Amino acid sequence: MARSSTTRASLLLLAAFVAGTLVGGGATLLADRQWPGGERNAAPRPGYAQRLTTELGLTSEQRLAVEEILQRHEPRMDSLWRAMRHSPEVEAVRRAIRTEIRAHLTPDQQEGYARMLDRQERPDSSKEAPSGAAR
Repeated sequence: MARSSTTRASLLLLAAFVAGTLVGGGATLLADRQWPGGERNAAPRPGYAQRLTTELGLTSEQRLAVEEILQRHEPRMDSLWRAMRHSPEVEAVRRAIRTEIRAHLTPDQQEGYARMLDRQERPDSSKEAPSGAAR
């Protein structure tokens, strides 16, 4: 019985890690596509390619190769993000995060938080990038 609980706990921990990795990676990729003013998909992902260029000293040829790789894989990452972001596991974690945050807010802040979450949940075709983990 204890072994079954340990296995179940390990699998849940692994699932949480995988979900966190996907959420973080998807959020990073989506955020990297954003240009000032909300223009999407206007050019290759400048954020991640720029970070690699800055931190690793990529040549212009290397940067172009990285941008092409990111652009080529973008449809699959977008598809995975859309499928994953509404999964029951992500929704459960999102609810838990929101509940814990509310516990630290005053009644007025809770009302403001509820309004903020309502705005985030409204469909807006121009923005799909998450603004945070508890979205």
